[in-house]
Amino acid sequence: MIDTERLAHIKSVYSGASIVLMVLGLMLLIKPGISAAWFFRLGGIVMIGFGIVRLCGYFSKDLLQLAFQFDFAVGLIACLIGIIMVLWGQELSSLVCVCIGLFLVADALLRIQTALDARQIGLERWPVILVIALLAAAIGILLVFRPYQGVRAITRLIGLNLIIEGILNLYVVRNTVNTIRRKMEWEP
Repeated sequence: MIDTERLAHIKSVYSGASIVLMVLGLMLLIKPGISAAWFFRLGGIVMIGFGIVRLCGYFSKDLLQLAFQFDFAVGLIACLIGIIMVLWGQELSSLVCVCIGLFLVADALLRIQTALDARQIGLERWPVILVIALLAAAIGILLVFRPYQGVRAITRLIGLNLIIEGILNLYVVRNTVNTIRRKMEWEP
């Protein structure tokens, strides 16, 4: 049985975490010259929090499991990257940047699968999920290969990717869970 109240709460927390990602990304775009210590501590805390939210999403019982289907692995990896950022971020800064990029690419690829799964079950908005996920993957790849060696450019790239990642997660959770609720209301 689906606990719609718990699912609604998780959807709200998930949406809030996505907005926090977008705000952090916007801060990095606007102020790319922030100190590395501040970036790694705050970014690590946000990653840990987002990982916990993703884990909670995975254990929710939405009907189709589209919004949260990959959140167990993604949540654990986000928590691990967050812990590394908080504890050793400055010492491992170039490795952390590559890890963040790989994490964002992997999450985007999983969201591409979510879009394809949404198409198979007949959700009308699957192309939007696909386009945003492809954009997130492309920017994540740029981050991994860092064609721009300047710290400010890399910081802005991380910021842009966090904004897109937040939009993608917000769009997925808002549209797939809403669709699930509507399907439940229509069925006898």
